[in-house]
Amino acid sequence: MNRADKIQFEFPPGVSMPPQLRKLCDFLDETGYPISGYMRLRPEGDALKAWFGPGSEAWKMLAGFGSGPDGSILAIWIYPGRDASNAPVVHLGSEGNELQVIANDFEDFLRLFAIGYSELGFDDLGSLPEEPESAEGLRRWLESEFGITPPPTGIEIVERAKLNHPDFATWVKVAQDARFRGSTGL
Repeated sequence: MNRADKIQFEFPPGVSMPPQLRKLCDFLDETGYPISGYMRLRPEGDALKAWFGPGSEAWKMLAGFGSGPDGSILAIWIYPGRDASNAPVVHLGSEGNELQVIANDFEDFLRLFAIGYSELGFDDLGSLPEEPESAEGLRRWLESEFGITPPPTGIEIVERAKLNHPDFATWVKVAQDARFRGSTGL
């Protein structure tokens, strides 16, 4: 099973991965790491089940596809009115903090990812990355494959995403409170 199929296998039932994510996985399978900073593309379904419970409505609204070196999770947040093709990308910090929307959709995520930050949830996205060369191959590939060119910094991508989507941190807290009260819904 290739990387894309492994990630898709752990998505919630009925959620299909965006075609750009499948192509990104194929690109990584051909080229290897690093792809951008220390981030990894991998299945995150089991980690999200641990956050929210495997039968919860919250788990069914998150499609994990990557992580940072500390165990933080990158996921597509499929809240009502959204599907994986137009849903925001979120970051869930490994310690339960740093819960944030980081991109409006997967295409914006690719722009952000291609900048070359070490860790998307923790780096200062208003500054230039320390090692942008880690994403040099990704930038070339995104330009030729999708016509995507990243901006010099990620702050505008993240600020726009936060304005366009509900408060992710509050949603996580409500979902986790429901889990610990024994409810599976939101």
